[in-house]
Amino acid sequence: MATARKIAAPTTLKIFNLTYKVRFVDTMEADGWCDFDRQEIVLAEGQSREALADTFLHETIHAVGRAMGVDWKDEESAVGTMATGLTTFWQANPGARRWWASLL
Repeated sequence: MATARKIAAPTTLKIFNLTYKVRFVDTMEADGWCDFDRQEIVLAEGQSREALADTFLHETIHAVGRAMGVDWKDEESAVGTMATGLTTFWQANPGARRWWASLL
């Protein structure tokens, strides 16, 4: 029986002309954090796979929004809603996710 290959988390992300570092930490007050000044996305270890996917996307949306100069009145609510919506969409549509990723 074949075993599933584990894909390593990225250590850096290109967000337009910026390079963000991705770092995992043992403990945090939140599941994740996007530090615009240090260009760093920090993620709490110990989350379920689904929660980690949601948190990663959430923090990435913060970074993309900042780089694009998005002016959201309630940024945290908008980012949270979009991250959960997109994570749920990708989870429910793995064929579409693989196809989309193949276009990049």
